[in-house]
Order: sequence, then C-alpha cells, then structure tokens
Amino acid sequence: MHSLFEDVELLARLLMVCPARSCEVERSFSAMCRLKTWLRNSTSQVRLNAAAVCHIHKDRLDSVSDTAVAAEFAGRTATRRAASGHYAQE
Repeated sequence: MHSLFEDVELLARLLMVCPARSCEVERSFSAMCRLKTWLRNSTSQVRLNAAAVCHIHKDRLDSVSDTAVAAEFAGRTATRRAASGHYAQE
C-alpha cells in the first residue's frame, strides 16, 4: 500500500509540472508545418531547425541589428573582408 501512495505522489508531481494548455506546442508545430512546406526538400535538418528557431523567436530576432550581423560575418576571414568591404556598426 505504501508503494501505491508513492506512485500517486509521483503522478501528482508530474501533473503539476505539465502545462494546462498546449497552445505553445501547437504554435510550434504550426510554424514547423508552414516552414516545412515552404522549404520542402530544399534544406537540410540543420537549416530547418535554425529557420524554425528564428520563426518562433522572431520578437527577439527583431532586436538584433542587421548591420552588426553583416559586419561580424564579413569580418571573420580576410577573404570576406576583401569582398564585403567595411560595415559601420550601429
């Protein structure tokens, strides 16, 4: 009988951790479905994952400076610096 109550306690703890709504999960799956349709067969799993993260967290991505990203990309190698020129960071 004691082990039964331990299992009930474990189940109760697990239920307290589970979210009551699944809209966040459904939103993620909907976004993945739209992205997969758009990128169908033209992308690798790594690129699809990166695109999904960008889509889901677009509010955080909007705060990133495009110029800063371009400057960091262009400044990584001498070849890129020569081809891209200089980017003034904001």
